Amino acid sequence: MAKAEALAVVDHELLELISSLVCLLDNGKVSFVNRAGLAMLALTAEEALGAPFESFLDDDYKFLLEAGWDLLAAEDFLPLKLRRAGGALFDAELRVRGLPGTDASFLVEVRDISKAVKSAEALREREERLTGVLRSVAEGIVTIGENGVIESANPAAERMFGFGPGQLVSCDFLELMGADEDGDGESKAAPTFASMMGRTTEGMGRRRDGSRFAMEVSVSELRQGRHRLFTCILRDISERKESEDRIRRLAHHDHLTGLPNRNLLNDRMNHALARIRRHGGRMAVLFVDLDKFKPINDTLGHEAGDVVLKEVAVRLMSCVRSSDTVARVGGDEFVVVTEEITRQPEAALVARKIIDALARPITVGEANCTVGASIGIAVFPDDGYTMEEVCKAADIAMYRVKHSGRNGYCFYASETGEAVEA
Repeated sequence: MAKAEALAVVDHELLELISSLVCLLDNGKVSFVNRAGLAMLALTAEEALGAPFESFLDDDYKFLLEAGWDLLAAEDFLPLKLRRAGGALFDAELRVRGLPGTDASFLVEVRDISKAVKSAEALREREERLTGVLRSVAEGIVTIGENGVIESANPAAERMFGFGPGQLVSCDFLELMGADEDGDGESKAAPTFASMMGRTTEGMGRRRDGSRFAMEVSVSELRQGRHRLFTCILRDISERKESEDRIRRLAHHDHLTGLPNRNLLNDRMNHALARIRRHGGRMAVLFVDLDKFKPINDTLGHEAGDVVLKEVAVRLMSCVRSSDTVARVGGDEFVVVTEEITRQPEAALVARKIIDALARPITVGEANCTVGASIGIAVFPDDGYTMEEVCKAADIAMYRVKHSGRNGYCFYASETGEAVEA
């Protein structure tokens, strides 16, 4: 078919309406190019007409034309780079179609995709930065579907739960928090996460090996069209909890023996007194002051004294019930509180057990140390109706034992205000 006949097939006016570059080629040279194409290439019609299309391509892409225009016509859009007048390169997509009834005439369409490529590159860079941030942050970050299944997790979350790379995906997050589903199989994930939004929640996480750890969870909602996702920020707070427990313990326990200190003793006594006032009963308070302890410190040193005090604490605990309290309130002073006694002989039995337990030698290195105990006993409500009154009575009774020979016990006699031997 002649060139004029080939051009007649195409309505040039329609081609001018197309916003991408459209040109007609005869034997690889431009015979027509629309105005959008001229603008894209920054050429005039005189510069473009008759020019080989190859001259518009970046050198790195000219090899595509070596296959021939017929093979290019069999492909869909091909990515490449074109060169504008002046040398500036831009990203483009090229599509070639053969014209009916010709062997060397082709219609070429070119789309300028440089903005889309830049946007894609910017998006990729943002995603890479975001991925880098997610991989470097100490907090665990997971995205979870409405069914409670984890859809993505950063390395910190995987380490937190003891999973390898990629293994946390598809796990049920509520199971990792130790929650159980309803018997009818209905997921509680969506309402659970919805109730957690806007606040930080503390809970217990379950690692892959079954061990538990304290964690904080912050939940936010993310909408992707009709798809509803939840993003959870996770923090392992087990170390913080352990530190808080240690601080609380130091505030309420003796650092050497681990026994309750005076603060915790007072708290427990006040609660015990309140229970007895409501429900009736008696409570015995035993003041235990060690005998012959000072010579151990003086002759063997304070380290030996510490060993003796820790062993005394162990032996005192062995003489009482788990519901009773043994506290260290001074250097060699201890208090034992026994609840739910009905008569004095029950408290006397505890005092005898303590004296017998402390009578056995305590080995410190190569030395055998022996201590005794002077024990004063007061009973609530017989010897006082407040904690201060009962403790004062027990203290008076203890000093009576000290003055009458040590290593024994006696009760406080509320009628006379004096201590009497049991």
